[in-house]
Amino acid sequence: MMAKKKLAIMLLASLVLILFIANVVTRAPIMEVEKDTYSFASAPAQETKKPELRLSMMVTATVMAPEAVMFEGGSWFKSRKMGHSAILLCHPDALLMFDTGLGRDIDQQFKAMPFYLKPLFSYEILKPATEQLDIESFCPGRKLQIALSHLHWDHASGIEDFKGAPVWTPAEELSSGRNSGNKAGYLGNQFDSSDIQWKPLDFKKQNYENYKNSLDFFGDGSVIFVPMGGHTKGSAGMFVNFADGRRFFFTGDTSWSLEGFARPAHKHALMRKIVDGNVSETEQELRRVHALMQLYPDLHVIPAHDYNAYVPAAIYPDYLVNN
Repeated sequence: MMAKKKLAIMLLASLVLILFIANVVTRAPIMEVEKDTYSFASAPAQETKKPELRLSMMVTATVMAPEAVMFEGGSWFKSRKMGHSAILLCHPDALLMFDTGLGRDIDQQFKAMPFYLKPLFSYEILKPATEQLDIESFCPGRKLQIALSHLHWDHASGIEDFKGAPVWTPAEELSSGRNSGNKAGYLGNQFDSSDIQWKPLDFKKQNYENYKNSLDFFGDGSVIFVPMGGHTKGSAGMFVNFADGRRFFFTGDTSWSLEGFARPAHKHALMRKIVDGNVSETEQELRRVHALMQLYPDLHVIPAHDYNAYVPAAIYPDYLVNN
């Protein structure tokens, strides 16, 4: 038993050393973004008033990680909590869930993860969304719809827990999920049921902020999806606009930390090599969101896994509501 413990400690120490060396040798600084780098377009005027919304962040699992893993320039001696969460939005037309967090079958699903990646993607389950969500309390009378930032294992795990709910994702993301294999961060056993009602998240040629394409999901300006290429081919971000002027931007895995946009900075070299499909396009998105943050200091930018960026008053079952 002692020998096994010593071996585990040696393996962990070796992994940390490798990560540290890679962080120093392969760092890829991102040049400061000028404010006029991207052209901005105002959202189309809405004839109707934005509806009352409820917004909540449901944490299904967490993991502690060195800050330096989340963004280049972070400390190896500071641990940060990372969340696996589902974003809930109660709209008059539907209950929208953006990503599902880790589902009730994650332990079985995770067995398909390549063995050499498992130590890098550990998790501590709290409670899956299907066991936390009380629709009649949070969003009575509305039917659930699911939209995804992308189909990686830690965002799509709970899809099959919600049978009958339509699932919105760009066609190219669904194709990647079905054809890329487990090495690319997808676990096909999470979304292989023939009962899933897939819906294409089709972006229109409509400028929104500094994005050339967008989709006004409900048609009232309250929820706007934009394409965020790089991490995966079909990644999507979601703007939520309250009638009282508060705005939120959920950015999926383009960055694992708010610092990744604020500096801006990449993920750790090894992690971006594993998880970012196109590093150059990911950098473009980091710079784009950085420019947004410069222009709109009050915009709440929320990377999917940065627990520090979550809004404490909106951790489920608590929620924010229009004033």
